[in-house]
Amino acid sequence: MTRPDSPALPPRQGLRRMFVEVPPRGRRWPAGVRAALAFGVPALVLLALGHQTEALLTAAGGFAVVYGEGRAFRARWAVVLVAGAALVASAAVGGLVGQYAPAHTVTGGAILVVVLAVTAVIGAVVVDALRLGPPGPFFFVLTCAIGSVVPLAGVSWAVNAGCVAIGAAWAAVVSMSPGVRDPIRRRRADPRRAPERDAVAAAERAVAAFLTALDDTARDDDSDDTAGHEHASGNRVVSARHRAATAVDTAWATLHDARIPARRPDDPLVARLLTVHHTFATAGAGLPPSPDHAADAVHDGIPMARPSVGFRLRRALHPHSHATTTAVRVGVASLAAGGLAVAAGLGRPDWAVVGAVLVLQQGPDRPRGLVRAAHRLAGTALGVVLFAAVFSLHPSGFVLVLILMGLQFLVELVIARNYGIAVVFITPLALLIGGASHPGAQAWPLAAERLLETTIGVACAVAALWVVLPRAHRRCLDWCLVRTVTACETLLVHLRGATVDAPSSMALRRDVQFELTGAALAAEHAVGDDRAWASRQWNRYLRVDTVGHGLLAACRTRGVGTIDPAPWLTRLPRENPRDVPSGASE
Repeated sequence: MTRPDSPALPPRQGLRRMFVEVPPRGRRWPAGVRAALAFGVPALVLLALGHQTEALLTAAGGFAVVYGEGRAFRARWAVVLVAGAALVASAAVGGLVGQYAPAHTVTGGAILVVVLAVTAVIGAVVVDALRLGPPGPFFFVLTCAIGSVVPLAGVSWAVNAGCVAIGAAWAAVVSMSPGVRDPIRRRRADPRRAPERDAVAAAERAVAAFLTALDDTARDDDSDDTAGHEHASGNRVVSARHRAATAVDTAWATLHDARIPARRPDDPLVARLLTVHHTFATAGAGLPPSPDHAADAVHDGIPMARPSVGFRLRRALHPHSHATTTAVRVGVASLAAGGLAVAAGLGRPDWAVVGAVLVLQQGPDRPRGLVRAAHRLAGTALGVVLFAAVFSLHPSGFVLVLILMGLQFLVELVIARNYGIAVVFITPLALLIGGASHPGAQAWPLAAERLLETTIGVACAVAALWVVLPRAHRRCLDWCLVRTVTACETLLVHLRGATVDAPSSMALRRDVQFELTGAALAAEHAVGDDRAWASRQWNRYLRVDTVGHGLLAACRTRGVGTIDPAPWLTRLPRENPRDVPSGASE
């Protein structure tokens, strides 16, 4: 138990700064072009064949390309195909509900809300368990929602699913095309390794920016020692460190997806990333850990590949896991938002569900959830205005397809930098795709109704952050610390009769690393949700984190052979679940 006099945590980053921040994300336009082409080509072909409504529906399948961006080609094709299959299934389910239980009836609306909530819950669990990050399950829920309204335009659920399948298949081709020939890169460079090169180069740029921020802060501190200036300088360093840590972690994940460290440990890309990793770890060693970004701490040594998908999914099904908390909040908020929309007689209860899902799908803590909610509301307000302006012009045919391609391009261009800006383009994109179900509708009343439904969804999502499982962050941190200590103890017991480089030992070392990251993420959420409580637990978390990373460092330093587990077992903190009341430890 942490001492009562544990130091208070430093002030958190301001919500206003989080709301307006637009961090650099490197060159995004090639990904934007691929996103536009993933929808545009099959849509234009169907349009030329005289199938205007069906052409628009291929856009939902084109969303699959987003899930493969930045991934190594060795893994990208599978990710895009799985995402495409999930999009087709979502479209089919939504189409069946819309065809046999239309949402404009109370019963049909209620069934649709339940179906969307279940889709969102399953997606939230899988995304959180596998730590996939954006775009999360949003596009699956959106595709299901679009599928529920297309029967109103005379399109059967089977035709809709087929159109989505066409879009998804083409998205896989577009996603993999740079691996065959990428015209925007050097001719001599192997295009099949472009994602790995890009990821390593991005890590190098981010770490260089972090070092520059450190130097600038040191010079500024020498010339101006006011408290406000010091806080601003500290924020710049924290932001730069977070971006560098994210870039380094992404680069290692990309190399592991390509299986380069395991098969070619002397590869030049591994050497470059090791150098930048070591530089970052050395530069950040003297900085205090940032409670709001506890997972940003980088330690020397090659991070190991992630555990199997089965291991991560089983871990996520525990009632105290972050994935379970996220799923429960998503489910409750979705049902509440959709139920209120149905009770109010609004035309699109699915839009209220989508509003709730977008806020909660990544399992944010309360400050980040508020920022996401503000992004959703502000972006939707501007987005419905853009939709109404375009819809009032009654675009159709090739003009409408080109407009949707432009929106797809803009979404992919900005979504990694500022979510609020991306929503400005996501909103008209989704509404125009489903516009065929509202023939003759007036643009501005339609836009106002969508904004009202979004407001209901966002309000339910924000309420869920405080009302649903309000102390889940405490139980999650307790559980993660217990799992981390247990993983360390399992490794040490195993090392009594095995070498540190044995395959079984490497697997256990990988599990320790995964649990350490999980504990860091849990600590971040605890800090965001309950800073006073987290400040009393911070030393407790640091003890576990220090011993765990120290154990991994000792194994790396040893390289081969054995280590003496006894001293480490003595140093290991006692995190017995029976000694830690769930959610009540102080």
